[in-house]
Amino acid sequence: MAFTTDTIRNIAVCGHGGTGKTTLVEQILFNAGVISKAETVDSGRTVSDFTEEEIEKKISIHSSLTNVAWKDTKINIFDTPGSSDFVGEVVSSFRASESAVMLIGARSSVQIETVKLWRRLDARDMPRIAFINKMEKTRADFFKVLEDLKEFKITAIPLTIPMGQAENYDGVINLMNMKAYRKDGGGKEENAIDIPDEYKAMAEEYHLKMIEMAAEGDDELTEKYFEEGTLSLEDAKKGLREGLFDNRFVPVFCGSAIENSGITPLMDFIVFESPAPGRVEEPCVSGETSRMVSSDGAVSGIIFKTMIDKFAGKMSYVKVITGKLASNSEVYNSREEKKERVNKIFLCEGKDLKETNEVLAGDIAVLTKVESLKTNDTICTSDEVIHYKSLSLPHPVYTLAINAENQKEEDKMSAQLHKVAEEDLTFTIHYNEETKETVISGMGELHINIILEKLLKNYKINVSRRTPKVPYRETINSSAEAEYTHKKQSGGHGQYGKVCLRIHPLERGQFFEMTNDIKGGSISKGYMPGIEKGLLESMNEGFLAGYPLMDIGVSIFDGKEHPVDSSEMAFKLAAKHALKEAVEKAKPTLLEPVMNLTVFVEDQFLGDVLSDLSTKRGRVLDQKPVGGGIQSIMAQVPQGELMRYSIDLKSMTSGTGAFEVEFSHYDPVSGKIAQEIIKASELE
Repeated sequence: MAFTTDTIRNIAVCGHGGTGKTTLVEQILFNAGVISKAETVDSGRTVSDFTEEEIEKKISIHSSLTNVAWKDTKINIFDTPGSSDFVGEVVSSFRASESAVMLIGARSSVQIETVKLWRRLDARDMPRIAFINKMEKTRADFFKVLEDLKEFKITAIPLTIPMGQAENYDGVINLMNMKAYRKDGGGKEENAIDIPDEYKAMAEEYHLKMIEMAAEGDDELTEKYFEEGTLSLEDAKKGLREGLFDNRFVPVFCGSAIENSGITPLMDFIVFESPAPGRVEEPCVSGETSRMVSSDGAVSGIIFKTMIDKFAGKMSYVKVITGKLASNSEVYNSREEKKERVNKIFLCEGKDLKETNEVLAGDIAVLTKVESLKTNDTICTSDEVIHYKSLSLPHPVYTLAINAENQKEEDKMSAQLHKVAEEDLTFTIHYNEETKETVISGMGELHINIILEKLLKNYKINVSRRTPKVPYRETINSSAEAEYTHKKQSGGHGQYGKVCLRIHPLERGQFFEMTNDIKGGSISKGYMPGIEKGLLESMNEGFLAGYPLMDIGVSIFDGKEHPVDSSEMAFKLAAKHALKEAVEKAKPTLLEPVMNLTVFVEDQFLGDVLSDLSTKRGRVLDQKPVGGGIQSIMAQVPQGELMRYSIDLKSMTSGTGAFEVEFSHYDPVSGKIAQEIIKASELE
């Protein structure tokens, strides 16, 4: 079937771990006739979770792309991981989608990842649909979840309501067509029937509420509703469509994915009312004009995900933004400023790739073996160069220093981990020259463990791990002067250079500033680069504990040179020693990195977490409820106290807590803590 930009939908299925995302996608594929049987996660045979580690651990680790044809519309579906350790996969899926389906457990209600993902959707101003899943579970409560959603400060509009709950759950009522969908005991696709008598009054009540709320989705409809007291179903649909697109409210559905119940009304709404790609504007980098998704014009697209497969090689996932991408065509990589040949284009169905000749704007495809392409790259034409905005990814929160058994294994380890970093932009690897450590960072202990386990299993590389060193700094608290003469005579030309300098503290974060305040030319300008090199070398070596100095202003106000024996090297050494002498007089102090920390915890663990932050020298800046009995805490905490925080928080909150962290600034550290840091540096 040929699809146009208007008959394509891209949706990201997201939610807290264990809410049934993969099961929902599996049932959608079954109902659409893509697969003959819907498999369970425990079976290890689902379309979405196909990698060895996903099958073994029975969780989604990667976002998986598949597609279905539903009522003459193509729906590209991303099944995303629920663990915060793999949030990078969710972010890439959001980037390629026009709307999201947020799964929420009917028993567990709003959970920590629900809150965090909701905030990410808010940051993108992205339309979302809520699906309250697992209505068949004991203590399932649709109406409690509906109440909890109000804490997100957005109007939640039920479009389906349950017929019974928990053990009495029997299906759903679609308030748009006023039909019931009774669950089938065999898990077959549900069919529309008349609403049973016992639910008619409730259905009518919620139908009228839906009409009233839908009127708020469009200003003209609001006026019409006040004038006439009601709206036609077509007007209500328009209100829902516009209100969803403008994020004025969230449509709410319910059902049981495992029992294939409540899915048909959800899919019908996605097809007929959710945003098509053509309504979305794709932002470009600053200074360039953004583009509406449109099949008109020259081809352009964004690479939003990269996978490296041992058989298929590099796989670049592309969303076409404008024009048409054809096989055996040429594209331009705007980052590399390089033309590339696209030989084959594939559509993705889980792990299976299906070759196609062309992809229109709004659709999603996979390009293989185009080696220059990386995640965040823009493809376009050389005549119309575009740079689409990069993904907004979170900062890694868990860091380890690692090393292999020997240099050969070290090189092999580094090569493989750099491949992982190309696939997963929330994972980083770098060699820290300052601490002489190979440091890797990721989104959590599970994230890093899976990467290192794969390294051992596939390449027999055993990696030792340890807590990395904290990047402390040193600075000064007052001004001081010093002079130093470097003089050496050893036959032939000697070495001579005298430097007189004055130092003073700079504002935090300014690092270094040198001024030449010499009057009368006592030091030639040609020696100034050598002096600056000496100062920078001295700053890098530190004074108290060998950590680099920062935020120091240096004024060179006098000195002396020799007509024969002076050289750039002599003045470099003189400046280096002069700075050390000045720093000793200027009240040197240690600085420690301080991080902005945001913690999400259930109410019951709030006291323990706040108490723990206090012991970690944390300063709480704000604390507020964010929905579903979850609190967010914003604090500033020294980095040295957070090196094992993912493990500590998991222990304190029975594995339910989550956090985000990013660098804030450097603060002075003194007293016993400073003494311990200095002593530790002497032992290394």
